[in-house]
Amino acid sequence: MLKHTKKVEINLGYACNAKCPFCYYYDSVVTKSNENTLTTKDAKLQLLQAKKLGIQEIEFTGGEATLRKDLPELISYAKKELGFSIICLITNGIRLAKRDYVASLVNAGLDDILFSVHGHDEQTHDYLTKVPHSFRHIMDAIDHAHAFGLRVRTNTVVCQANYKYLTQIMRLLIDKKADNINFVMFNPVIQAKNFAIIKDVYVNYADAGKEIIKAIRSYEAELPHFNVRYMPFCFLPGYEKYVTNMDQMTFDPDEWDNFASFRIRKGPLAAWLCTLAGIMRIPYIAFIAKYGWKALCTAGMSRFYVLKDRIKTKKCKQCAYERVCDYIYYDYYAIYGDEEMIPIRGSKINNPAWSMNAATIRKPGELPGKFHRIAIKDKLPWINDAAKHEIIHGGNCSEDFNS
Repeated sequence: MLKHTKKVEINLGYACNAKCPFCYYYDSVVTKSNENTLTTKDAKLQLLQAKKLGIQEIEFTGGEATLRKDLPELISYAKKELGFSIICLITNGIRLAKRDYVASLVNAGLDDILFSVHGHDEQTHDYLTKVPHSFRHIMDAIDHAHAFGLRVRTNTVVCQANYKYLTQIMRLLIDKKADNINFVMFNPVIQAKNFAIIKDVYVNYADAGKEIIKAIRSYEAELPHFNVRYMPFCFLPGYEKYVTNMDQMTFDPDEWDNFASFRIRKGPLAAWLCTLAGIMRIPYIAFIAKYGWKALCTAGMSRFYVLKDRIKTKKCKQCAYERVCDYIYYDYYAIYGDEEMIPIRGSKINNPAWSMNAATIRKPGELPGKFHRIAIKDKLPWINDAAKHEIIHGGNCSEDFNS
């Protein structure tokens, strides 16, 4: 039986050492204002709240969480004091190019890293991050993560600058032995709404879909777990099983419990109001109700996001996936319309997780069996004994590493 995700995000603030144009918090990153930084105390309170809500996995995010000097402390608090089973980090990998810094995070309790890899080469990736050598840094960081036995996942935001190179990006990530590969369609939410920015970032779903299919066909036999997020099913005909959008995320252990995450950030009143609005509009209510109240709340919040940001067109209503799809963003519709949408014919699908294999990869709260913690003392041959002792017994390796 499927189980709903038991993971939440802890967003430590919007400060970042890169300036990706598709960032959700682009304005805050560029202007360095409204960085919404949590204090160490506030972050620990959010972690404690997550524990009380029955969450089993934590994903630290930002901005760029590795800019925080207290990141090792927060990882250790979550893992060793509160007992969360899996601690994850989303990062651009710049600071993790230093192996001793990775070692400090592993010693604190880190299990899993989600790297943001946006290009197949230095020119493309560095152009998008606006940081020279960031491609080289993240490639080194992935190697360090593997050396410590960490699980490695990747996000690639599909945009104008990289969509024609998705086959090359997929090849790169397979060669780097990524355990999960995610292609994420750019979506204009929060601060990623500036039209002067998004007109140079947005890519037509039809054009991107053709390139994604080309990449899958080229390397499907070699693919690890792979999914495409925020892409309507109709743009990947024949490959719909790879689509993982809001409704599917409820049952993906690598995605967030949107209800719990929202409640931790915004408080119970706002969370319940939004969730109840979403529950009232779940098209597959009979299916989700079988999985219990918590799964219903998670699905309700996910459906609230769909209702808030997206439009269901007349063509959507003709599609077999109408009840389990995200549809298209209002901003996307304003630019591209729905002319290139071709509804997929057939009986209406009422199971949002009909195609999901994420549940076969692992269960919530458990990593796949091949992952295990590698002893720090056996994996630091490149530093002297004094530095090794500092890492193992509390060092945070907090020196700057911004370029």
